[in-house]
This record gives sequence, structure tokens and C-alpha cells, in this order.
Amino acid sequence: MSIASATRRGRSARPLGFTMFEVVITLGILTIMVLIVQATVDGATRAERRLRATRIATERGERITYELLASVNGSRMLFGDDGVGPDYLDALELGERPLLAGARLPRIDELNPLGPDAEGEPATGNILLFARETDAVEVIADAGSGITRHVDLYRIVCVYPTQTTRKLLPDPPVQPSRDLVVWRSVRFANLSQLEGIDEDDERRSVVADLANRHGCEHAWDLGAPFASAFFRLGALGTIETFAEANMSLVEDPDASEGGRLLYADTQLARTLAGDYHRGARLTNDDPAAWTPDGFEVKISGLSGSRKVWMHLVVETPGGRGIVGVQSNTVIAHPRDL
Repeated sequence: MSIASATRRGRSARPLGFTMFEVVITLGILTIMVLIVQATVDGATRAERRLRATRIATERGERITYELLASVNGSRMLFGDDGVGPDYLDALELGERPLLAGARLPRIDELNPLGPDAEGEPATGNILLFARETDAVEVIADAGSGITRHVDLYRIVCVYPTQTTRKLLPDPPVQPSRDLVVWRSVRFANLSQLEGIDEDDERRSVVADLANRHGCEHAWDLGAPFASAFFRLGALGTIETFAEANMSLVEDPDASEGGRLLYADTQLARTLAGDYHRGARLTNDDPAAWTPDGFEVKISGLSGSRKVWMHLVVETPGGRGIVGVQSNTVIAHPRDL
């Protein structure tokens, strides 16, 4: 028998299939390939989640920031932590959305340019309280002749953080979410305009029309201390001689927007020192004593040329530990009286 014949016979006698070594190598290669594909898919999924969460946070944060900018630019009076602002703040009927514990009004700095707080002199707050002029209403001054007048109306607006019971971010540390509320009062008529109507019958007609047809119950003496600022308007056209005692500023549910973040699965971000987005900007307070937690307000300048600095930080969950964070800073130039 030749050697070639023996070789062919030996090859034909080998069993068909793979050896154990070949099976192990093949399974190892397949496992590595599966792990690579899974890591690629997981990375793409996490990237998509992060992008989506950041996009939602950006859209919500920018929308609210520029809404506030437009509103404050049209304000007529700003309230700070002085002899007037706290009384107005205490009189707000906030209902089911109370102020966050520790929230404070900014102290209006008339001497220094807009910038970080001086050491030991906290001026930044996280409550924005101001009066905004609404559209003037046309009222009847003389029903017989058809003479009408226009009266300016105002609302008190308060933007503030509130604590909720919802926990938006499930990842530790699990903390209740904080929302940003935009609260608006009922309308108040300009007292000086009403008192400036010389004809008694015309004034009574105007006041009666305000009270009965426009639902305006009080006239406001702009700039007066709170205790002497509001006077009740009677259905017969009278203006009370004395200011309303124990006046409460009631919300107008048709004008208020309520919570502006949580309904869109977004929340105020808590202040985190050293974090680019979550870090405080203007306050120099000891973080152990006070933090703005997502909303900073500072007011500087003399009356008539004030600047209102607002910094808003929001975050949106993307799931599996992913959080989209966005910070926005704007400066308003209101027509403060």
C-alpha cells in the first residue's frame, strides 16, 4: 500500500464536526462580539436618553426664563427685602403652593453695580415680587352722553420656589421635587386716577362700572406702605375713606400659571457647589446656611433704572441615573416707578 493511499484513508476516517477546542474558541469569539454589540447599543441608548433629557430641560428652562424676562421688563414696581416688600409678600394668598422654607426676597442694592454679593452682605434672593400693569379698561363715565374713560389696572406677580410631594428623580438621594410657581393677583385700579376725576357723578359712575362690570374690588395707592395702600370700591360708586384693614392679596386663577416645571417632568435643581450648572452665581452665603436651589434673583440700581438679574437651573430625568441639566441667565431692565 502506498503512502498516499494510507493518507487518504486516514483522512476519511476522521469524525465529522468540531473539536472541543474549536467550540470553545468559537463561543469565546461570539461572546466578545455580543458584548461589543451590547456595549455599543447601551452607549447609544444612554446617549439618546441624555440628549433627550437635556433637550427637555433646555426647552423648559429657556421658555420660562424668557417668559419671566418679558414679564419683568414690563413691570412697574419691584419689591425687595425692605420696609415694603415683606408686608406685600406676607399678604399673598398662595393656597396649596406655599413658599419653600427659607425662600427670601432679594435686597435691592441701589449703590453698587450688578455683580456678586459682597462678603457678609447677602443681597441675592430666590423670590421675585413685582407689580405689572395690565391692559387699561374702558369704563362708563356718563351713561347718558356715552362718555367713557380709561383706567389703569395692576396685578401683583410673585415667582417663587415651592416644595412638592412628588419625587421626580428616583435615583439616590431620593428627594421631593421643587417647582417654580408664577402667581398673579386679582386686578387693582389706580387710586390716583380715580381721585383725579373732579366731577363727583363721573367718578361714582367710573367706580361703579369698575366694581360691577369689571369685578375690580379695590383701588391701589402705588408706592404706599401696605397697610395704607388698598381702598375698597363700592357697587354704588363709593371709595372707602380708610384703607382696607387686614388686606389679603387674592390670586386670580384665570391669570395665574401655577407650577411651571413639574407638569413637564422638570424640577428646580438644588445648588451644588463646584458644579458648573448647579453652582450658585451671585450669592456668597454659606451653603450650610442658605442656598438658592435653582432660582437666583438680584436687583440693583436706582428707581427708574433698575436691573433684575435672574438665574434659573432646571433638571429633567432621563432614566437609569441620567439627568439633563440646563442653566439660563437673563437681565431685565424694568420701568420701575
